[in-house]
Amino acid sequence: MKNVNFFIKTVSIYCICFLSTTITVYSATKDMTNGKWTIRFNDETRKSEFVKDGTTILQDVSVKFKHNTSIIESTSYSDIKFSEENYSDATGECKRFIIEYKNTENSTYPTIQQCFYLYPDKDYFLTDVFLLSSGTSKIESNYIAPIYTETQNRFLPQDANNRFLFVPFDNDGFITYGSLPLSRGIDPTSLGVGRYARDTISFEVTSIFNGETQEGLVIGSVEHDTWKSAIRMTGSPLSQAYINKLECYSGATHSITRDATDDNWLQPHGAVKGTKIKSARMLVGLFDDWRTGMETFGDVNALIAPKREWNNPTPFGWNSWGGMERNINFDGVISVSDFIKENIQGKGHFGEDGLVFVGLDSFWDNLNWEQLKQFADYCKANGQVPGIYWTPFCDWFPENDRALEGNNGYFYSQTHLKVNGKTKKLCGAGCMDPTAPSTLSRINFFIDKFKAAGFKYLKLDFMTNGIVEADSYYRDDITTGVQAYNFGMKHLRERCGDDMFIVESIAPLFPANYAHARRISCDAWGEMWHTNYMMNSLSFGWWLNRVYCFNDPDHLVMGDRSDAENMSRMTTGAVTGYCMLGDNLSTEGTYIGSATSQAKAKKYATYEKVNDVIRLGKSFRPAYGHKVFGDNRAVDLFYLETEDSYYIAYFNYNEGEKSGTLDLKKLNIDPDNIDTGKSFECWSSDPVTISEGMLEYSLPNNQAKLYHLFKKQNTQPKN
Repeated sequence: MKNVNFFIKTVSIYCICFLSTTITVYSATKDMTNGKWTIRFNDETRKSEFVKDGTTILQDVSVKFKHNTSIIESTSYSDIKFSEENYSDATGECKRFIIEYKNTENSTYPTIQQCFYLYPDKDYFLTDVFLLSSGTSKIESNYIAPIYTETQNRFLPQDANNRFLFVPFDNDGFITYGSLPLSRGIDPTSLGVGRYARDTISFEVTSIFNGETQEGLVIGSVEHDTWKSAIRMTGSPLSQAYINKLECYSGATHSITRDATDDNWLQPHGAVKGTKIKSARMLVGLFDDWRTGMETFGDVNALIAPKREWNNPTPFGWNSWGGMERNINFDGVISVSDFIKENIQGKGHFGEDGLVFVGLDSFWDNLNWEQLKQFADYCKANGQVPGIYWTPFCDWFPENDRALEGNNGYFYSQTHLKVNGKTKKLCGAGCMDPTAPSTLSRINFFIDKFKAAGFKYLKLDFMTNGIVEADSYYRDDITTGVQAYNFGMKHLRERCGDDMFIVESIAPLFPANYAHARRISCDAWGEMWHTNYMMNSLSFGWWLNRVYCFNDPDHLVMGDRSDAENMSRMTTGAVTGYCMLGDNLSTEGTYIGSATSQAKAKKYATYEKVNDVIRLGKSFRPAYGHKVFGDNRAVDLFYLETEDSYYIAYFNYNEGEKSGTLDLKKLNIDPDNIDTGKSFECWSSDPVTISEGMLEYSLPNNQAKLYHLFKKQNTQPKN
């Protein structure tokens, strides 16, 4: 290897942190170790190995990035130096190891600083990459991959139960999560193992895990201020053991990030510019249990960008879209408030803690501002919190230019984002520039009007319209969709103040620090297909309650579905810890609800034992990740541990009657610590039967069971 030098260098980084004043010169060995992890640099290949507890997890890892129009890899650099320093920020104290690459043969190439943050006791480390220009000239890049390897890597047993987790960028278009084998057959949509290596992508985070042992690698982005990030993986045919390519990178655009146009143009990710630019920081962890890894990933995200705290009770309530849809009318919604007050509120512990939202969804503008205030006041008089709906980054009539609300002199055309010079549209709505004064003025107008009317609950929808890549943004210092989204959302959150509960509906997973809750799936109503669809999202996105206070299962609609389907849909509220009813509960006005759905809503929303689980405000954990059921491929078994209880939810997704026994130890439940005399199934109140550590169950078709198992002695949850 040429010109390998060792040096002491303090690196200045723009973040909230402190660096210790003692910096250690890295010795001639190429092992960089702290705690469980070692980064082993190979002088000959100029690539790194990631080693945990003496076992190589990934090898031949390099940095790859785009500089101007060229794709460059760190292995092409010859002048390489190493340094080490004590480091501390919101994620904790660690050692930061820096590998610095300089290209002595081409001075126009930026210097690379590959940073590793190794902690004394963690199952993960963090890594990011800085690109530094020579002198004062600026560099730009729209792609940086801190982790890139095309070497065959194996860290799981050879097993058909190995899986790659697909995580979607947002929840639009009825998209689903995917638990995918590492190989496939001729049909790429099949979940069967086959002769072809699976080549797939996941957004912001993934896990590659074994379904039987639960061991898994978790890798993903823990910073969401600038980049859209993704993980690209190529698996292995037949053996189901190897990863043949792994690329974790910042700068992802895809049809799934909604950056493709109707004429099949894929807008590139915006370029980041400066004398020093960086990738998102990435987490790399190998965990005994991939579910613990996903939860840890969420926790680290929340350390870097703290979630919007909610110190009030778990939300219960009602939303108009599930049953009234576009038929909102004043007399109707007034009668809904009364119906809830008289028949549901405070009964069976529904909203027992004093918080019941009553929310108007889309088409709230069927009412004028005076009527909206009257509605809000009426809800308050009934002991309820009035809610409203809005789409801050959508122009629903993009072809019809008109003055913006608020008499501020702006027009809607001044808000539009452009791609190839044309207004960017999603779902028929023009995408609005979150940095434009016109957009911000519109935010001010509507938020101020909502607050003046007395609304304390705000549902935000079609948020992805504000995070798309575009030709440019109003502010010259903003060049990416994520930067623009953060700018606009920061303004919106500050305008709302701290006493407005914010829930996002259709929205990207990240950034997550602007809302209290996020709908975990796309729209879901009451039939079993919808329950199965929504549960797919909880199966692989339950951990999002680490970055949001609540996972929202969407409006819980009973309608004319069977009793079994009704119980299953309400159980989705229990396993997410959030409950918004959705049936048309109006008894007056121009669009009166059916007696059947109203009777069902009264019945199933007032089961005391079920509502007590909802009141916990916690999302259940999937029992496994490699077995999925129903058309929407959801896990069927979930569990939760609290200080005094275990909870189990078992779903039957149109599979006929299911009966048998569950091994409680496989759910991390200690059967010897269960007080069977106090325990019960929540819907029937029937006692439970446990023999030799096995819980007996019987599930009618389409019906979920929800078990509450009391502990004999209080213990701290294991997860």
